[in-house]
Amino acid sequence: MNKITKGVFFLENQYTCRFDIDYRNGDAEIKLNGNGQDIYFKFMIAFVSIPSFFSVLLQLWNGKTNKTEIDGFGFAVRYYLTVEEKNLCIDRLTFKNGQPIFYNYKFDFERFAKALDKGFSEYLQEQRNKGILPLKVEEHTHPLSKQVIKEYEEFSTIFNEGKLNTIRILGLEEAEGNILLGDSHASFFLNSEKEGMQFIIKSDYKRDYKLGMFVICYRGEGIEETVVQTVFEDMVDAINCVELLVHSLENGYGKDTLGL
Repeated sequence: MNKITKGVFFLENQYTCRFDIDYRNGDAEIKLNGNGQDIYFKFMIAFVSIPSFFSVLLQLWNGKTNKTEIDGFGFAVRYYLTVEEKNLCIDRLTFKNGQPIFYNYKFDFERFAKALDKGFSEYLQEQRNKGILPLKVEEHTHPLSKQVIKEYEEFSTIFNEGKLNTIRILGLEEAEGNILLGDSHASFFLNSEKEGMQFIIKSDYKRDYKLGMFVICYRGEGIEETVVQTVFEDMVDAINCVELLVHSLENGYGKDTLGL
């Protein structure tokens, strides 16, 4: 259904994005609307945070990881991003009276990215029309420096030419039939598409070997199922290790870590 608000015509599930940068202090704000949701990204030190934001989204889009967070230098608010099938789920963390408050959003990842791409492209054109771009004197700390624009152009090219390449995670019920060590069950799978390898986290390892709660195994074409020596008391630590290994493999240097 279509609706009219304040004389402006909108589509219910239309995605729109608007950038606003304060050149005096280098702060940036991005407002994105989609599927009836409004999300605001507030960044400080725009020449750092804007390229970092594009880079994080590219890692998710290319399947380098399926979840990450935006936090630290240049970011005023903490955001947790997760890819679920074709969706980008975002948890925005703020504090009120010292208490954490989470705001949850779920967007179509491709439409989210294209709205972001269009929003920044339109913002750049506005700055050209105002005579702000190209910069009279190039400053690497300017929110629209050549490096920032270069990072954006890379983001735009990849999103417009490529398809979402998600890391494949099998559910517990799908993984439990894969037995490796005795009667311990697989509870988490993660694939490296580039190297054709599959990583498995096995539970109940402590009962059999009295070493720890979880162990990581991997296998692939020409590679027998092998156990990584480190064992983990915490499932979260094991998952983080697997994601790091997959990220390394996708970037071409993980085999050394595994001794392959």
